[in-house]
Amino acid sequence: MKGYFASHFFNDAVFQWTENLASEIEEKTGLDLYVPQRNAAINDKKNNDATITAAAISKADTAQLKAANILIACLDGLTIDDGVAAEVMAHGVMAEMEADQGIHFPRLILGLITDMRAQGTGANRLYRNLMIIGKVEEHGKVIYGYPGERAYIDSLIQEIQDFMEENTCPL
Repeated sequence: MKGYFASHFFNDAVFQWTENLASEIEEKTGLDLYVPQRNAAINDKKNNDATITAAAISKADTAQLKAANILIACLDGLTIDDGVAAEVMAHGVMAEMEADQGIHFPRLILGLITDMRAQGTGANRLYRNLMIIGKVEEHGKVIYGYPGERAYIDSLIQEIQDFMEENTCPL
């Protein structure tokens, strides 16, 4: 089974978090996980800036998104990252179009929110775009975490394992 990890990995903190979490997911689930930050041809701006184009990024990531059964989407940030939001919508709409055409290709979206403000109330509450949250909820679930705690990681891995088990055909 294939997966795709969408995150706003353009700074060191999120780059490292994405890599660490992706490695743990791969190790514990066996999911064949595409992590865009690992694709130097389209994301190594330091060494490949002259050859990276918007079209190349779109084509490379879209091909992987089409093949992915599971989309893991980091919904943290000041707002949900534009690229992550696009990946959530694309994955959800692909699932809907496939279902409309009678194509059985299991898809799941797992959104991650680890910003502590998401657990606040009133003026202390973090707002997330409801269109994106709704698309995640239509095709999976939002998993909330808290900085420094592992429970959300364990929940994420369990959701992936359960989906893989439910959607794997016995030989």
